[in-house]
Amino acid sequence: MMSWDYDVAVYMGSLPKIKNHNLKVQIMHAFAEGAKSQGAKVYIGDMQRQLVNARLAVIIGWVGMNFTGPHIYFRRDIIEHQKKNGARVMSIDGSCFKFSHSGDMWLRYSLDSVFYNEGEYANKNSTVQKWNDIKSTLNLDLSPWRSHGNHILICLQRDSGWNAKGFDQEAWLHKTLKIIRSQTNRPILIRPHPSNQINWSSKCQAFLDTTVIDPLQTSIQQNLHNAHCGVFFNSSSSVAAILAGIPVFVSESSAVTYEIANHNTRDIENPLMPSREQWLYDLAACHWTIDQSRSGAIYNHFLPYLPT
Repeated sequence: MMSWDYDVAVYMGSLPKIKNHNLKVQIMHAFAEGAKSQGAKVYIGDMQRQLVNARLAVIIGWVGMNFTGPHIYFRRDIIEHQKKNGARVMSIDGSCFKFSHSGDMWLRYSLDSVFYNEGEYANKNSTVQKWNDIKSTLNLDLSPWRSHGNHILICLQRDSGWNAKGFDQEAWLHKTLKIIRSQTNRPILIRPHPSNQINWSSKCQAFLDTTVIDPLQTSIQQNLHNAHCGVFFNSSSSVAAILAGIPVFVSESSAVTYEIANHNTRDIENPLMPSREQWLYDLAACHWTIDQSRSGAIYNHFLPYLPT
């Protein structure tokens, strides 16, 4: 049996030096405070990037297929170290409802993977309570499935980062447009990721009635207005469409909406619109506030999943 030096190791060395670095430090310290309040022995690692034996390692983000930077290499080392020791890694990731708020009011917490179909979120068959909290604080609601719609909205994402899984976005877009155009003449709007500075218009000229919109000038909620459906690779922005009552087509199984999404764009004219309530309650249950973290509620929630 493994001898643990700590219950929790919070690794500050896994953080990048970016504009919201200080906020991320606060998020990490909040979890450490919460775990300590529940009696856990906590190690807070500095930028020296030293590994320790702990039942739970805490990082923000994950590791992609292609990466650079010492903080990413350290994340990889942490994950490998924990796996080798039979321990767990907690990843803290952005909110699936971030289209409706700025900052980090709600964040996702999971064990051993940041991907929804791989990580342990301890959220199966959740009650409506967390969704009620989120929709109240963010002024959200679940709209009925749309009865009609006009255009098709295709949402792109960043080419880099762990979520992209190294996929060729341009090839995916061309294949998707080709299939859609073989099934329908509906107008197509393409929404690039705001941080992806690529001239997509020049790459879509071969497809009629296809318009690339400026994501900095309109919100995704505006782009979804009167939409027939939304098309995504695995972006969490598909949650915005589901809440708006717009059916989605999702390509990759790690998407948080995959369970209730359509997957074959040849069915673009006749998308399925399944029940969404339990899926939404479970998704909401993945999210926590920094105050809940500082109280120890998150640590207690995941405590049964940690090795003894």
